[in-house]
Amino acid sequence: MSRPTALITGGASGIGLAVAEHLIQFHGYRIAIFDGHAGCGAEAVSTLDAENCLFLQADVTDYDAQSKAFVHAFEWGSNRLGLFFANAGVGDGESLYKDINVDEATGLPKPLTLRVIDVNINAIIQGINLARHFFLEKNNTRGGRIVVTSSSLELYPAHCIPLYAASKHALVGLVRSLAPVYAKDGISINALDPALIETNLMPAHLRHLWDREQLTPLSTALKAFDVILQDAKLTGQTMELALGNVILKP
Repeated sequence: MSRPTALITGGASGIGLAVAEHLIQFHGYRIAIFDGHAGCGAEAVSTLDAENCLFLQADVTDYDAQSKAFVHAFEWGSNRLGLFFANAGVGDGESLYKDINVDEATGLPKPLTLRVIDVNINAIIQGINLARHFFLEKNNTRGGRIVVTSSSLELYPAHCIPLYAASKHALVGLVRSLAPVYAKDGISINALDPALIETNLMPAHLRHLWDREQLTPLSTALKAFDVILQDAKLTGQTMELALGNVILKP
């Protein structure tokens, strides 16, 4: 039997890379990494099992690029896609607290650049819809798994990064709303909600504020994937990752 194929956005570093390695080594997957960072992507393929790992470089907010990545991953994976891990994410970028940047011509605030919404919500929704298409219309056997990287900030307020928190709050509503409907077609969808975890998304100037024992290790995300892959009926869960614990919150 051929290996199942997974497509991971933001898979060249952090949680995405750790999950890619775990899926190859312990669950027999082939991994298509979709990431905007060419250097990290090439390095990821060289450190993983190159025979079972493919790197596709593009901006996840570019719908044409994301759709082509799905096609490429599907064909490379022997015309079957088993798992979509929507993991790419960014921080706020803009501030709702600093002095307002006013357009002198109109006297009104200039529009905010909301890349955090484009990456953390819009691109994920597009990716979920693409995954559903391949699961239902392209696979020989209908169905598949979707996992979304959210954050524990989908559960709690975050005054210092409100736009990021808002994007993660939106994801929990999306996952919980889609789950019972998608289940009828054999598609599961769950969200990972990591607490403070040391990845590239954590600003370097903030890392010294916490002792390492206060950080959630990447291995906790791997535990969550083990739980998901061992139970085909598990869906609609927001899985809080806190230190070494995986806490299911339906």
